[in-house]
Amino acid sequence: MRHTIEKFRRLARRKSKPIRQRLTRSPAGPKQTVFVAGVQRSGTNMVMDILEQSWQTEVFHEFDPRAFDNYMMRPPAVIGGLIDASPAPWVIVKALHEGHDLAGLLARFKPAKAIWMFRRFDDMINSNMANWPGGRNQIEDIVATPDPGPDPAPDPGPDPGRDRAAWRGRGMTEATRATVRAHHHPAINDATALGLFWFYRNQLFFDQGLADDRRVQLMRYESLVETPALAVDDLARFLGLRPTEPMRRLVVPGSIAKRPAPEIEPAVRRLCQEMLARLDLARQAGQPDGQ
Repeated sequence: MRHTIEKFRRLARRKSKPIRQRLTRSPAGPKQTVFVAGVQRSGTNMVMDILEQSWQTEVFHEFDPRAFDNYMMRPPAVIGGLIDASPAPWVIVKALHEGHDLAGLLARFKPAKAIWMFRRFDDMINSNMANWPGGRNQIEDIVATPDPGPDPAPDPGPDPGRDRAAWRGRGMTEATRATVRAHHHPAINDATALGLFWFYRNQLFFDQGLADDRRVQLMRYESLVETPALAVDDLARFLGLRPTEPMRRLVVPGSIAKRPAPEIEPAVRRLCQEMLARLDLARQAGQPDGQ
């Protein structure tokens, strides 16, 4: 019964928000665009749902056909038009498949901020394997080297290995790809393949210089579900929103080390542990007063 009541509250709020926003909006000041990015299965949906509970926001989920086509963000002109037309002072846009271009999105849609979600890699991998058994996020395409043939051209052009994996390989540096290749072999299991995916997609956060960008906040899934009131208030403060009880109430306990650790090859586990420590350090450095 409680779940049903809360569901109707959310639907009523979603329908009435545009009316309230048009009646109360101030013509002064530009709108704030917020992009929510990170690695799949790291809590980005929960953050989007939290922000949707604010009366000050309009939220464009990745399944919204106005802003996305098959989960891919529509061209900048379309997104810009949606932002301009929105009655909300804060417009929230999912940028999950577009994480490699987060710095570009921040530059293109000023004023803008971003949230980068990250999660303990064991839980992210378990979640992926439960939802998409056998999924490997096209790791073989990422590491592939095209066959030059018997008479290779003097300038073969861009390596299409990453392009074959679509968004999964975009933005990857040659150094990152070399690391992934060094840890890949034909017999790699699914958990290890997903560990490499978790590693190289989080590497994009650092490759774009986002750790030093005050417009971007790192947010850890475990902190959100363990201390929701504190995490939601911190999120709202960063964005300039007024935190509300519905925003805090939306957070539900997630899967934190509830399943056995997946069988990740030791070298890749070490690679992921180092990345997790790096993300935690960057998160701590970005907190007020270094806390």
